[in-house]
Amino acid sequence: MTDPHVDSATAGTGTATAPAAGPDSRRRRRVVVVAAALLGLLLVGAGAVVAYRSFAPPDDEDSGVRACRSAGVLLRGERGDTVPHEDLVELNRLFGTSGHPDLVRVGVTSVGLVERVQLRRGEPGPGADFYLHSLRQALPHLVATCGKHGVTVEA
Repeated sequence: MTDPHVDSATAGTGTATAPAAGPDSRRRRRVVVVAAALLGLLLVGAGAVVAYRSFAPPDDEDSGVRACRSAGVLLRGERGDTVPHEDLVELNRLFGTSGHPDLVRVGVTSVGLVERVQLRRGEPGPGADFYLHSLRQALPHLVATCGKHGVTVEA
């Protein structure tokens, strides 16, 4: 019986040859490993781009919709927290320049009421109570209108 691993040219010498794991198979292995690594990096990069685009606000987003994303400070202002004047000015500007008339109306009104409530906080008399009552009526409309435009407002 003949050994399949024995080279017939060296049959009498008693040397056997095994399949070679020479430079070609090592090179192939390196190419496959490098290609797999590059493919993995490409997939991670593509995933990062998709994640960024899904969470970053688009550049052409309406200013009123952008204001809705920050309108939670108005809810905190109704609860007694002080909203910085600069934030109120910026929200008023964003709501005021919106292309959606419903956001302009409810946003500018809500910002103005928060300003008035903060100015009269601690004052006795019906003025402060009136503005606080008006703000408490306006904020649910703000939340609903922002929700209509795809933004959830949370304090």
